[in-house]
Amino acid sequence: MAAVANPTWYSDIRSMFTATDISHMNSQNVDLTSYDNVMTNAGNIYGQVATGNMPPNDPWTTNHPDWVTTFLNWITNGFPKGTDPGSSSAKLSLAAVPAKRLRKDITTLSQAELALLKKSFEGIFAKPQTDPNSYFVQAGYHWLPGPTYCQHHVPAYNPWHRAYLLSFENALRSIPGCENVTLPYWDITKPFPDVLKQPPFDSYTLPADIGEGYTKGYVTVRDSYDAIQQSLVDMSVAEDIGRALTKTDWEDFNGWFAGAPHNTIIQAHDSGHVSIGPSMADQSVAAFDPVFWFFHANWDRLFWTWQQEMKATTLNGLLSTINKTTDPVSYQTFTNSALEALAPFTTNPPHLKSTTVIDSAQSLDVDYQPPQGQPAMSLSAKTQLTTLASKKFSVDVDLVNVRVDGVNRLKIPGSFKVHLLKDGKRIASKGFFQPVEAVKCKNCVDNAIAHFDFEMPLAKVSGGRLEVAIEPMDKSVVGDRFPQKLAGNPTVSVHLLMKTE
Repeated sequence: MAAVANPTWYSDIRSMFTATDISHMNSQNVDLTSYDNVMTNAGNIYGQVATGNMPPNDPWTTNHPDWVTTFLNWITNGFPKGTDPGSSSAKLSLAAVPAKRLRKDITTLSQAELALLKKSFEGIFAKPQTDPNSYFVQAGYHWLPGPTYCQHHVPAYNPWHRAYLLSFENALRSIPGCENVTLPYWDITKPFPDVLKQPPFDSYTLPADIGEGYTKGYVTVRDSYDAIQQSLVDMSVAEDIGRALTKTDWEDFNGWFAGAPHNTIIQAHDSGHVSIGPSMADQSVAAFDPVFWFFHANWDRLFWTWQQEMKATTLNGLLSTINKTTDPVSYQTFTNSALEALAPFTTNPPHLKSTTVIDSAQSLDVDYQPPQGQPAMSLSAKTQLTTLASKKFSVDVDLVNVRVDGVNRLKIPGSFKVHLLKDGKRIASKGFFQPVEAVKCKNCVDNAIAHFDFEMPLAKVSGGRLEVAIEPMDKSVVGDRFPQKLAGNPTVSVHLLMKTE
């Protein structure tokens, strides 16, 4: 095979390294799953492969001499990362055997499938509140009545919720006759499904006190469905999802982590929670609203869709998308045994860790049926506010990012919205999902400072006076605007966006 003249990390380089190669070089402190680490050690790696010393017992010079030249071309061209994940290979391939648990768009269920789903929900509603498969226990894992386990605004967000969904789906399957039921998803870019407005999916009544003022008999509540739809539009949830699915790097797909722009999947998730409120907007009781499960199945579907597109359905494939240098905690979430735990789902059923939930289809036997009319993913060059001077870059003069930074969320009572206003009128909004007393949440305290990114055409923000407003969901304390001084006096910066190869 001929050498590749213009190779990139995603389409060519990462797939050259086998699991054996990776293990061997780890002992020499060279991580072949890490773009930054391979780039830093590229000279040493090239020297080893070009002289036939690497890989041991399977040298490139003997079996893949074209790879030696390809790797040198990558160095010569400036280590391009690329946007093409490449064709499927033995190292990063998807499973050929279909998963048995196929989760579908809830609006496409047959009458028989819908009847079975209703039966399973009614069954776990009726279980004693001490039964581990009861709705009360399963929903309680998210926050109240405690102990609290849920992971938000941390690298374990996607893995933890994937394990949580499997635990809940297994609970549904504990109902006699429902052994094969699967949890559908609500594609949040489409209208609120009529079936979720009807029993047993429209509400849940607490059978016991759970704390923080939520007492026995509390019934979950939502905003009007027209208001929900308008809020999802106002907070650009569909746009944030679409932006996430163009990203090639883990931290950019998620957003928030490692200083990445906060306008992709985690932002869309937060704005979605806040839009549905009041129960879904309160982390303390969000999982008690039945829509939570269909809502979160959709986020897991999007994560799995992105993984498949990026050939990140194996541990090494996923690690190849994580920037080990700038986002070490994300990397350690999948490589450090202490950080791989997803309590309570590691020591308790379904006994999962961050590494064992990566391949949803093979490890969990779960796959998703794409929604009707789903557009094809189109990956794009990395968008950045800053880049190394050694990199080639382009500037999009028509697009601007307004970043609101330094928001100390611990003083804000519960979930909130951040609005960007022009001449007193809202032109963009984002939501943030958190518990009422964030100061009592370890994850919140460890990640107390939030930032928000409003990416939009330059023309939308030019020619007027801009300002930022923070609106708490609970307006009983300070009204419609939370004092910015109490929120840490956040700052605003405006950037034209750069794109690198």
